[in-house]
Amino acid sequence: MKKRQLFFLFFALTLSLTMHAQEQVEAVDVNVDDLGDVSSSFKDNFFNALREKAIGNYDRALDFLDACAKLEPESGAVQFEMAKNHLGNKAFAKAESHLQTALKFSGEREWLLDTLFEIYDQQKFYDKALPVLEKLAKINKSYQELLPSLYMRNNLDKNALEALEALDKRLGPDEQRDRIKMILQEKMQRENAAADTIEGLEQQLRQDSKKEQTYLALIYLYSQQDDKAGMLKTAIALEKNVKGSDKAHLALYKIYLDNGELSKGIKSMKTVFSSNQFDDATKVNVLRDFIGLGSTDPAIAQEATDAISLFSKQVDDPRAYNALGDYYLKSGDNVQALVFFEKGLETNGQDFELVKKVALMSLDNKDYVRTLKITNDAIELFPAQALLYLMNGVALNNLNQADKAILTLETGLSFILDEAKIEQDMYEQLALAYTTKGDKTKAAKMRAEAQKRSK
Repeated sequence: MKKRQLFFLFFALTLSLTMHAQEQVEAVDVNVDDLGDVSSSFKDNFFNALREKAIGNYDRALDFLDACAKLEPESGAVQFEMAKNHLGNKAFAKAESHLQTALKFSGEREWLLDTLFEIYDQQKFYDKALPVLEKLAKINKSYQELLPSLYMRNNLDKNALEALEALDKRLGPDEQRDRIKMILQEKMQRENAAADTIEGLEQQLRQDSKKEQTYLALIYLYSQQDDKAGMLKTAIALEKNVKGSDKAHLALYKIYLDNGELSKGIKSMKTVFSSNQFDDATKVNVLRDFIGLGSTDPAIAQEATDAISLFSKQVDDPRAYNALGDYYLKSGDNVQALVFFEKGLETNGQDFELVKKVALMSLDNKDYVRTLKITNDAIELFPAQALLYLMNGVALNNLNQADKAILTLETGLSFILDEAKIEQDMYEQLALAYTTKGDKTKAAKMRAEAQKRSK
């Protein structure tokens, strides 16, 4: 299952680069003024070529453009249009030749580089596409989002990682980018460790016990063999011999938790949370590991609470707030869970999981006004999510707004996709709304529909 998830993640990342590029660069509409001081014959031929290209008659368009080229042999616009028509015919070599000529005549304009990029991308010439995309990214920041994918296609994993981190700084954190970074880091770690052996690395440490990277590579090799004793021994040695390094605790917390040494695990987890050597995404993963453990041992409850509290004061990240909310929800502290879910929602109102959690908890707390506000805003962002209409309808029914409840619930029914329970609940809420209106016939009909779905 994990391999399938990684495959789809990579596939989503590396969908046709030109598809994205075409969304970012608007088509260049050439008008009379753009062509400069040219003859009427040139204009007639040029716009006839545009018309033929628009209906897919690329050969006919090229005939008109040949006439233009004879009249204006150094026209960048003509060369660009010839490139576009050859590209339409999949005559890539000719398209590239005319595009290079257009660049020579007109300079490195965005739409020219974008078309050259498209020519290379369609042929999967990723080595040629890369320098073009790097130029485009300097002209228009939108292209920066394509760089990680193209670096990966060219096996430049370090560059891809740097590009992803640059996007995080510019656009803020993103869970998909985090997953890709993790995949890249693991791949780079495997490649670095491939030439090493446990014996070789241990020999290196006997010669120099201060090299942090050697310890990390050795921990990785032990983890590949599921040798927890070797991991533990190496992590403890790292902590002892490399002063100021907290990296050992990223291995230690996991080993301790797996061994049932919860107090030691929480101490290492606390070190990770307080360290500036790890990013928020890493810290969130550590917290989620602890949540997955599901411990309710009262002896360590206070230690865990102190560690989580420390983490909560250091982060301003919707992923962290989401994880913190999950922790308190699992601990039975719904009030504190809602506080963190709300913080996450304030930081990122487009996180559907956070929207869902806050709306559902608001319903549980009978705060119907809050539910209504959240779901009204969310429906604008996620108009095809049937659950939002259901929660909106429940809130409206409880606020005695039956007509509005009927409208939103009936709208929500049109977005149902094999969600029998949500559909059943919608019909039950419709029955309630019609009962409020005094329409017993429709209320009975809605209850019958709900009963069908219950089976």
